[in-house]
Amino acid sequence: MRRLREGCSERQARRRAACHAVFCVLAAGAILTLAEPHLAAQSPLPIPPRNFVTCPTEMDPSLTGLAGIVRDTLQGILLPGATVSATWTEGEGQRRTVSVEADNQGVYVLCGLPPLEDLTVSARFPSFRTEPVHVSIAPGPPAGWDILVGVEAGVLASLLTVPGRIVGRVLDRRSGRPVEAANIVLSDTLLAEDRQIMTDGSGRFMFTDLTPGMYRVTVDHLTFDPLDQLVDLPSDRTVQVDFELSVDPIELAPIVVTAMREKRLELQGFYDRRELGEAIGAGVFFTRDDTQDAGAIRVTHYLGRIPGVRAECTGGANNNCTIRMTRGAPSLSSRAEFGCQNANVYLDGVRVIRDGGAGESIDNFVTPPEIAGIEVYRGPSELPAEFGGAVGRCGAIVIWTGPGIRRRSP
Repeated sequence: MRRLREGCSERQARRRAACHAVFCVLAAGAILTLAEPHLAAQSPLPIPPRNFVTCPTEMDPSLTGLAGIVRDTLQGILLPGATVSATWTEGEGQRRTVSVEADNQGVYVLCGLPPLEDLTVSARFPSFRTEPVHVSIAPGPPAGWDILVGVEAGVLASLLTVPGRIVGRVLDRRSGRPVEAANIVLSDTLLAEDRQIMTDGSGRFMFTDLTPGMYRVTVDHLTFDPLDQLVDLPSDRTVQVDFELSVDPIELAPIVVTAMREKRLELQGFYDRRELGEAIGAGVFFTRDDTQDAGAIRVTHYLGRIPGVRAECTGGANNNCTIRMTRGAPSLSSRAEFGCQNANVYLDGVRVIRDGGAGESIDNFVTPPEIAGIEVYRGPSELPAEFGGAVGRCGAIVIWTGPGIRRRSP
């Protein structure tokens, strides 16, 4: 029996490379039991918000349910309209099935399920199906279960029209300063008319609720030559387009950088914290591309290159490496001149190393290829509220892994 309790991380159960399911109990005391013992791989995914993990008040209180998000396996794209079904056998041998469709955000709530029964649960979108999984749920509020459905990429593009976003920033290439009040025009045949917006004081802009497709983004400012860029916007994704403008394009050519934001990082607020951190000079942020370009073998080796962060390794066969923040509050150890040791380390939102831990190494939990994003806060003054408080005297290192990555125990 596999028990999941309040506050635990989600558990990922992988049936095939094409489709698997993720379990996470959201209510105190709820238990989800897997009938197949080989479904044991683990990986954290975003916990569904509590505001939709509810069943109608008129439902029989002795029954329970499942709730979560349905996504595509390969890209993590939401699958609105996907059908989730649960089947079980009642007392007289009669088979009963309850089904529900995910809403336009890919959220489903499947209510009226008998507790402690052998339930066969599956999902389909529209004709692609997950393999049935046998589960049993303890009495109480619904358990959370995010379901990933394997859908061929070419088919998925024709089935989905979940709105996306185009965001970006305009900078002066020579000075690196943000360009305020630049006129940004979004045009394409998908739009009834062009959409326009002005950059804010930090040079940022954002277009929301866009139908997937090809768009042209044009930047115009009195001081600079105009510049445009074609952007291919997939369903349910955010594309970031950054412009570096030049007064004299012959002397210094303008630059356009286009990047796809990782959906997982966006859901976890990584990009919002990065934008705020860059604006106020708080924190250092890295994405998958940064860590891959660095070519570091260990996470601690990569972090040790950051100003204000020091990697200390024991040497020998194991060569255990720990991180010391040189900008944190003074340490009480005999090596106080090097600052705080063992800042809080969060892996996919779960704190795995506490401030003052006895020589625990980040390398025991994650490797560079598994990382989607890193946030480094080198002292309490840099910490955002979600990673701060009384326990943040040495700052924090926040690591997010990619979808489908199994978290390892030290």
